[in-house]
Amino acid sequence: MHSNRYPPNSSPFMTAKAVLLDLENNMPTAQLLRDVTEHYPVLYLFNCQGKFEYALEDLTEFSSWISSGQIVILDTPEAPQKEFEYAVVVGQLMALLDADTHVEVISAAAGSKMLLEMMQGSNISCSLIQIQPEQQAASERPKYKIPSLHTIKATPHLQMVKKYCDAMVQAAGKPNTLESLKNSVANILQLLPENAQQVVGMLINLKIVKRDDAHVNFRKKVLKHWAQLNLDADAAPLQHNMQDAFAQLNLPQRSADEAEPAVQNPQQNLYANFQKVDPVQLEVIKKLHELKQEKPKDIYALRDLLEQLFPKSDIRLLLKELIDKGYIYWNGHEVLYSHEMFLN
Repeated sequence: MHSNRYPPNSSPFMTAKAVLLDLENNMPTAQLLRDVTEHYPVLYLFNCQGKFEYALEDLTEFSSWISSGQIVILDTPEAPQKEFEYAVVVGQLMALLDADTHVEVISAAAGSKMLLEMMQGSNISCSLIQIQPEQQAASERPKYKIPSLHTIKATPHLQMVKKYCDAMVQAAGKPNTLESLKNSVANILQLLPENAQQVVGMLINLKIVKRDDAHVNFRKKVLKHWAQLNLDADAAPLQHNMQDAFAQLNLPQRSADEAEPAVQNPQQNLYANFQKVDPVQLEVIKKLHELKQEKPKDIYALRDLLEQLFPKSDIRLLLKELIDKGYIYWNGHEVLYSHEMFLN
């Protein structure tokens, strides 16, 4: 599939920001393309293999992006040397881009750094977001969601979790019971027992540790991913997939009128799910908050209390959602209530 050198009804001089997406071993979904085209006037695509596959039901929309010039497909002749293929891509970019345009390059190809160097050698301002090939990323991607770097850095308890994971990933032996896990957390983080218990609850709810009654097992992939997080970096050097890469794009700044207020509740972004609490959950949180120190410590007592207060609700589902969203922790012995439950 090929395109004209210039988008229809436009000049060869693009806006100050653009995205160059290498499709080799890396085919984005239609939704990801929508996300990029929503923020960038033009997205350049190329594939040195000369072809790519795309879902049939999304072809009409894809064609409309090409017709409107939102997506430009660059010519990529087959050549035995990667340098020549990249040189043709760079030559087209030199003709299409304005002199001060910055290009975000997203690629899973092993030679992507060579492409970046050739672009920089042609005086094209650019930066690289290196991602893993689709198949490799799928095999290594954690099954469970991990909070963002911003959230971890803004949340002391999540920083404790990170510090503990850093220690555990190097440990030859790991705790295999709840009690030994609690002691391990207390020793490594220098915490009092009651504070260590809350970190244990977070390790379980963040799916780093799998609990089976009084026994625990570490999920190796999740533990490894936590340990690899670099809290001192603005962004991880290697993104797992296209979704991660899009999150790292330096999106055009919004106007002052659209910008968020500078002062925000520091608890606001602990978990994205906190913003999705339904009215029943909100009422539960308020009722439990009113109980202060009288909140049930036993999970069955909490269940019975909720059944009395909300007889028409599915209490098992309600408890599951409160645990999943981090409002309460169940460590196998008692219920721990997150400080996020305390409402203004």
